[in-house]
Amino acid sequence: MSRDLLFSEYPMFDRIMEERADLCRRVLETALGVPVDEVCNVVAERTVQPRLGSHGVRLDAMVRTKSAVYDVEMQTIARRGIGRRMRYYQGAMDTAMLPPGADYTRLADSYIVFICLQDEFGAGCPVYTFDMACAEDGGVGLGHGFSWVVLNASAWRALPEGGLRGLLRYVATEEVGDDKLAADLAAAVEAANEDAAWREEALTMLTIEEDMRAQARFMMEEAREEGLAEGLAEGLAEGRAEGADKLGALVVQLIDAGRLDEARRAATDAQYREQMIEELGIE
Repeated sequence: MSRDLLFSEYPMFDRIMEERADLCRRVLETALGVPVDEVCNVVAERTVQPRLGSHGVRLDAMVRTKSAVYDVEMQTIARRGIGRRMRYYQGAMDTAMLPPGADYTRLADSYIVFICLQDEFGAGCPVYTFDMACAEDGGVGLGHGFSWVVLNASAWRALPEGGLRGLLRYVATEEVGDDKLAADLAAAVEAANEDAAWREEALTMLTIEEDMRAQARFMMEEAREEGLAEGLAEGLAEGRAEGADKLGALVVQLIDAGRLDEARRAATDAQYREQMIEELGIE
């Protein structure tokens, strides 16, 4: 039986951010606690590749205003290495923004915002803000022009009453309360869910993603079991992790190409997966 998508699920989040520039701006303002210019454009699920042949990144929502660029990500599961991911995202964004031969001073201010359902750092903070500071003298500014913010929706109760508490409560629980932004987001989510054809396609994509995660978990569990038996846990884990990375890259390519049935099969059929990995030249 079909169901409605939640705001925190990436097809819905991407659609709202891309189609409703007004809501996108308000989410950014609430998340960052600073004014945000009128949004010029939003591109959801944009793939940014710093250079030919390098590892590309898919940004949930890349937002441009007159004075800055933003990447806002919705993260529903905990992933290792969020700091290095943000570092790579920053580099990819900067490379995409600066034309050949342009002076570095032309780089616009940029912000990366991760909205997470879980506490990525385990410190219990609802907001983690990261900036570069001089170790020898905190008063020395680098002027790098970027900021990284990670929001922990699971700790929304730790915030005082206000917009950020209302936003994170909605992300974590789908409860609107008396928050105006949460109410407007909920109305937009309800309207999007009325698009039955889009909703069914989005649910199919989510199912494929769940299949992929389940397969990756199985591969890692199998690696641990074999490692305990043979005393090769570390080497096997690395090998299996590489296999999981290939699976992820394969499924992303197939989904991007609209080959949903093949993506679903690749997530569950090991022989077919190896065939497609070889066919598409995934390394």
